[in-house]
Order: sequence, then C-alpha cells, then structure tokens
Amino acid sequence: EISLGLVGSEMCIRDRYLGKARKRQKPKLVNGVLVYNRDRQIALNALLHAGFLCEINKEHPSFIRKNSEKKYMECHHLVPLSYSYKFPDISLDVEENIVCLCSNCHNQLHYGKGADVLLKKLYLERHSYLEKVGIHITLNELLEMYEV
Repeated sequence: EISLGLVGSEMCIRDRYLGKARKRQKPKLVNGVLVYNRDRQIALNALLHAGFLCEINKEHPSFIRKNSEKKYMECHHLVPLSYSYKFPDISLDVEENIVCLCSNCHNQLHYGKGADVLLKKLYLERHSYLEKVGIHITLNELLEMYEV
C-alpha cells in the first residue's frame, strides 16, 4: 500500500495502462526484511485510471482530500509485493497490478471475512492486464497468497 500526499498534478499522470512489463529491481534489506521499491507515480497513475473510485464498488463513500478535490482512495498491489520472488524478472509495481480501493474494502482484503469474493472480482477484471505485463497467476494462486 502507498500513502499519497499531493494528488494535484494530473497533467503528468497517465490515465491508461501501457501494457508493458517492467524489470524488477532488487529489493533492499531493511531491519531484516526485504523491501521492494514502490514508485509513487505508478500509484498515482493507478488512482487516475480508476477515477479515484473504489474498484470494488464505485458508489462506496469516501471523503475529499485536504490537498485536492479528489476522493481519498488507497492503492493496493493485487499480487502482493511480498511475492515478488515468484516473478524474478518482472516488477509487480505496475499500474496493472495496483487497484484503487476505499479504506473499508482495502481493510477487508487484509483482515475481513469475504476477502475471497473481493479478490475474485478484482482478479477477473485484471487478469488479462496482468498477463500483458508478464504477471501470470491463477485465481487459486492469488487466493493462497491471501490465505483465503
């Protein structure tokens, strides 16, 4: 997940998927944990692509950010970065793998019952985009990653 501050410079943000794989960068070891690089611009692109609306349900409520006129939404890597080792040459930090979620749906994915239903919806909508950027994964593999 990426916490975003300013969201006011949409002129330099892409609102479409390019469908190009990115090479995975080497993770850094921070306090004994592998940390994968996240690109803030890619996260902003994903939010713009989704129109700053929850990809589970565009009607889900949210508040307006202090520093822009956009709804507050959270970025979530559908295929978690912690599974980057399964994709040795491909970056998981691409727009096609980042979904825009309201806080409630984001937390349900991590902590709530029914996360499998949300994951299935997101997977079915994203599967072809993931394939185009070299992220080959089945729904069952994704569900196992989330332990649901």
